[in-house]
Amino acid sequence: MLGNGIDSLKAAYNSLEGIDYLLEGVEHRVKDAILSLHHTNEILFKLLLKQWSECLVFVDINSYMNAKEEMLTKGKSNVFEVKPGLKTIGISEAIKRLELLCDIEVCSSLRKSLDYLKQKRNQIMHYEIDLNEGEFKALMIKLTNCYEYTIRFFSQYIEGLNNLVEDARFELYEQELIDDPDVEGMIDEEYYDYLAELSKQQ
Repeated sequence: MLGNGIDSLKAAYNSLEGIDYLLEGVEHRVKDAILSLHHTNEILFKLLLKQWSECLVFVDINSYMNAKEEMLTKGKSNVFEVKPGLKTIGISEAIKRLELLCDIEVCSSLRKSLDYLKQKRNQIMHYEIDLNEGEFKALMIKLTNCYEYTIRFFSQYIEGLNNLVEDARFELYEQELIDDPDVEGMIDEEYYDYLAELSKQQ
């Protein structure tokens, strides 16, 4: 799982690195970065849960236990060999289980970034993202910050993570946001609009 997470993390870095200087193919790179970052976090959150107990990764723990019993009986190496249809949880449930069952608190900066990332991921799954220059700058700030928050959080719990991505790092953008109040306001407004939309759906 760690290898898959690192591969996706590096794919996100490669998509974001130098994107400001591209004359074409920008939209494709943005989409790749969003999907890679989302996949990275999903994989690494599941990895943390698996370090506590593999059953926490699955939607239905009883189904997992039945599959594991069958796995042991048949001498197989993993539960998917006997029950390939077993479903694993998503990011939101993984965070909930980490905090409530494993006493691992996910920092607010990463949580907020992941909410934004989920919003953008849902957008690109259904329609094109049409951005003006200011919106594009705000999106890049959000994505690069999410990338760094991801590394900072998971490196606390996954030994050697920093070394695996040491050549693929960004600077966080707090100062740029302070220097550009229009972009800062646009980011915050978009985020709170998103939260408001979520509350309407509940």
